[in-house]
Amino acid sequence: MTQTTETIFSLAMPYRETLDIRRTVYTGGNGPRVAVTAGIHGDELEGLYVCHRLAAWLDELQHSNPQHLLGQVELYPALNPLGLDTLTRSVPVFDSDLNRSFPGSQQGDLPKRLAAAVMTALDGASLVVDIHASNIYLREIPQVRINSEFSDLLVPLAEQANLDLIWIHGAATVLEATIAHSLNSRNVPCLVVEMGVGMRLTPDYCEQLTVGLLHLWQELGVLAPEVVLPPLTHHPLVADDSNVHYLNAQTSGLFVPATAHWTDLRRGELLGTIVSPFHGAVLSEVRSPVDGILFTLREYPLVYEGSLMARVMARKGGAR
Repeated sequence: MTQTTETIFSLAMPYRETLDIRRTVYTGGNGPRVAVTAGIHGDELEGLYVCHRLAAWLDELQHSNPQHLLGQVELYPALNPLGLDTLTRSVPVFDSDLNRSFPGSQQGDLPKRLAAAVMTALDGASLVVDIHASNIYLREIPQVRINSEFSDLLVPLAEQANLDLIWIHGAATVLEATIAHSLNSRNVPCLVVEMGVGMRLTPDYCEQLTVGLLHLWQELGVLAPEVVLPPLTHHPLVADDSNVHYLNAQTSGLFVPATAHWTDLRRGELLGTIVSPFHGAVLSEVRSPVDGILFTLREYPLVYEGSLMARVMARKGGAR
């Protein structure tokens, strides 16, 4: 078992420095290759911590039982280093969403060149997991989002990832420029994980996903069957566009939550209120339209009319 750090993309910057995209590679036998990508949006940090936790686990395996790594693990914690350096969601200067630049082009601008290099690096992988952290406005329970076009292949994998929700959504043109759609279109299975909130870490969620990824790797033959892993503790609910309800603000103001995230709701139950900073009146109440699970909740309190406040999944059966 070996560990190396490799540069998959390098570009000279205007003032002497270079922009480098690096990966850490753990190599065991000739088994399957798997990869974890993170930091594609510069304001999403949860995936960076998952990469750390996986690296720590692999470091320990290298010390104790290196023969138990049968394949290869690649960790890409920072696909958008300029965004991470500046706490910016997009690629600075270009004001371009890197996750709308795939599959990229070697003759394009920086985001497209970077995307093309990542696609080349991930070609042939047996599984890629791309980790996101919503944004600074919304908090998400640990979930996998799957385009219905690829659900037959990806749902069985997602069910083993120790997460709380699988959301199967319809195809949308904008998603075709994401890393996940581009990889899946090239027969490289890619799961998109959303969890936590932007610019923060949620260690419990990261640990939950870390355990799920280790089980997935073992199922794929990357880890030896005799490796003893922490038990899976979560089995996902399944949502689709027919049972996900969006709650948008009816007025502008300050959102004050009245319930916790990841909560069983009853129809009409109060999720929070929108109040005015200028007087004492409650401007609007946000209530659940159905019996269901609160899986998205507003984190940033300032809202405008139409802002997304929450998402509720109407139950179709199953239990937490």
